[in-house]
Amino acid sequence: MLSKEMDELIKQRQGQVKKENSQIPYGVALLLITLIMCSILWKSKYNYAVCLGVGVIIGIILRYSRFCFTAAFRDPFISGNTRGLRGMILAMIVSTVGFAVIQSGYIHNKGIDYNLIPGAVSSVGIHVMIGAFIFGIGMVLAGGCASGVLMRIGEGHALHWVVLIGFIIGTILGAKDYSFWYEHFIKDAKTIYFLEHFDLKIVVLAQIVVLIILYKLALRYENRQLK
Repeated sequence: MLSKEMDELIKQRQGQVKKENSQIPYGVALLLITLIMCSILWKSKYNYAVCLGVGVIIGIILRYSRFCFTAAFRDPFISGNTRGLRGMILAMIVSTVGFAVIQSGYIHNKGIDYNLIPGAVSSVGIHVMIGAFIFGIGMVLAGGCASGVLMRIGEGHALHWVVLIGFIIGTILGAKDYSFWYEHFIKDAKTIYFLEHFDLKIVVLAQIVVLIILYKLALRYENRQLK
């Protein structure tokens, strides 16, 4: 069951379902404001205008797709629905091909300079496991990941403003303590970039095959849960 469906079910049980007022005029007004801001920024800071336009488009897609990393990993256990998880896997398949095309031009016989490769190529170690575990717990308790929280704020949910403040505080504390993590964990961790050890085509094909298998397993799991 998706987050929107859960919200509607709660309203029905409380007998508070009312005909919602049209939000179209507000949307049109905000769109016009965005277009005006983009036209103003384009003359002096065109990159800001592009970022603003792309951000609005991504926001609209997130709003209507209800895409959220928290829901993608939570819903299979709560309701057996793997739609979000399968959507995330499909996005990873597309990004795998896209990044392979982009990064292929930075591979040569003299070695690979991580600083020049588009995208982050970072070390893997215990710090990644610790960070992922803490963030996983936090986003479930908060009811959304970064994209889901921003989407909910845009919808008018006041509680997620508190979550956003928590994000800001956590980011500041993380930046403050980064030197500790770098000295004790990140500095000595090994960077593994598969393209240094295997052919690009083999790496891309292997990753796509693994993702397709995970997609099939998720779909099978959902079918079994919904029977």
